[in-house]
Amino acid sequence: MNCFYHVEEAAVATCVDCERGLCKECTVLYQTPICSECNMKRVKNDKGNIIRIYLPSILLFLIGIFVGTSYGGVRVGISFGWIFAGAPWGWKFVTFIQPRMFLFLPLFGWVIYFFLKISLSIFVGMIAFPFGLIKLIIGIVSANKKEKNINENLKSS
Repeated sequence: MNCFYHVEEAAVATCVDCERGLCKECTVLYQTPICSECNMKRVKNDKGNIIRIYLPSILLFLIGIFVGTSYGGVRVGISFGWIFAGAPWGWKFVTFIQPRMFLFLPLFGWVIYFFLKISLSIFVGMIAFPFGLIKLIIGIVSANKKEKNINENLKSS
């Protein structure tokens, strides 16, 4: 079997996704033996997943801005957006650290627990949101760099 990109070269490995032959030069481009086209599909999928994870926070931020500006202007809108967008991050964090000892509560206890968890999530979310936002930006920048690198490898093949 010969390399898919360099037909004159013998294949030393196959792509882990599509099983195309890869020569030594193509094999060492990435950490795993994968062709550039399959690697591009993976990066685009990862980028879509990053955006999908952060989409609720982005939408809640916009809703918060809309609600807040109708109450008291731009500053209030940004504050509401911050609080709304941080709530899902706070909920994830509170769920991660909470003990699982509340399973025995009656219905009224669950209602109180739910409102306490929401309140705590809002406060924790205001702190957790910037970290999530930084993580989003780093993920997208990293994915864009990988896409650029893969495009350069495709052009040189």
